[in-house]
Parts: sequence; C-alpha cells; structure tokens
Amino acid sequence: MHGFLANIAGKDEKYGKYCFGNLFPIRNQLIEQGKTYEVLIGSPVPSIIEKLFFALPREKTLNIGELQFTLSNIEVQKRILTRNSTIESISPVNITIHENGRIRFLRYGEGQYVSYLKKHLLKKYHFLTGKNAEIDLFNNVTIAEHEKHPFVCYQINFFNKQSNKTFSVCGSKLVFRFKDISDEQLSIFQTLFDTGFGERTTYGAGFMIERWER
Repeated sequence: MHGFLANIAGKDEKYGKYCFGNLFPIRNQLIEQGKTYEVLIGSPVPSIIEKLFFALPREKTLNIGELQFTLSNIEVQKRILTRNSTIESISPVNITIHENGRIRFLRYGEGQYVSYLKKHLLKKYHFLTGKNAEIDLFNNVTIAEHEKHPFVCYQINFFNKQSNKTFSVCGSKLVFRFKDISDEQLSIFQTLFDTGFGERTTYGAGFMIERWER
C-alpha cells in the first residue's frame, strides 16, 4: 500500500506528508475474494488529497502487492476537531529508541514514552508546516491505552530491488481526550490528526480517527 500510494502522492523527503489506515473490516486476519473493504488516507496538504482523488482509477483493476482490487468509490471527507474532541489510533503509535545497537519499540507507560511522543509530534508539526511550536502539547489532554488492543505488532512486506523484504511495526493504540485545549494546541492536533502520530506514519502507523463517546 505504501509503495502504491507513494507513486501517486510522492515521497521526496524522509516521510511523505500523508498517512493511511489499514484495510477494514478484516475478520480472521484474511482479505477475502468478493468482499468490500475501505481504506482511509489523510493529509494536511490539500494538493495531495486532490492528486489522489483524480489519479485513482474507478472501476479498474488496482495491483497492490500481490493482491488485486477494483475501486468502486472514492470520496473526500473534512474531519474537523474541536477543543473537546476524543481521538484514537486505529494502528499502533510507534516510538523507538536505539539500545545496544538495535532499535527497540517502546510501549505506552514504558520509560519516557510520553516525552518522546511529544517531542516527535512537535518535530513532525515543524516538518509539515515549517512552524516551531514551544508549548506543552498535552496540557489538558488525557492519554490512555485502548481498552481492547493496547499494544499491537504487524509486519510490513514490500518488494525492493528484486527482493522481498519485511519489517515489523509495533506500538501502543492510544486514546486522546481533549479538555478545552487552546487554539494553538487545536491547530497542531488538527495537522497531526490528518497525517498520523508517532514515527513512520507514512507507512500507516498511528493513523488517527475521531472517537464518538460510547
């Protein structure tokens, strides 16, 4: 999926300025013939969404990895956060550290996870907008693990230079509850909401959706 979208949306920097969620709904970890699936793609850059909207062919076969799909419908949705929104990740928010020469994925509550997350989000905001923000991003924000799937790992497969390669992405699924956050916080969270939290979000990690209170 990453390679398929990168050919259309571009990826001329470390990460593309977009993010995508997993295909859904998937049951029993199988993608089945004859079923209909959806995928969400987000970006704070309108030109990327416009490019995707007009480039994706309707009613034609799409080759994504080893699978083939037919795109039946595409629509643009504007998702506006409020000062009291609740959002959650539908794929893991991954934070990594280098330890003994290896990369290790942190879990929420482990070490300086929240501090690293805050640092990465403000750094990503600067990457996306060119603006520096020196604020307490999580002021009046409650963070908690997802009650059903707090920690998740999945494998990404891609074909590169005539060889199949894989790597794992691990992280915590999180829920963020805003409590009358500031206008500056809201602007930053809206930008990040459109492009995913954590690291490697071009690959679909840390894609956020708005959560309706249940």
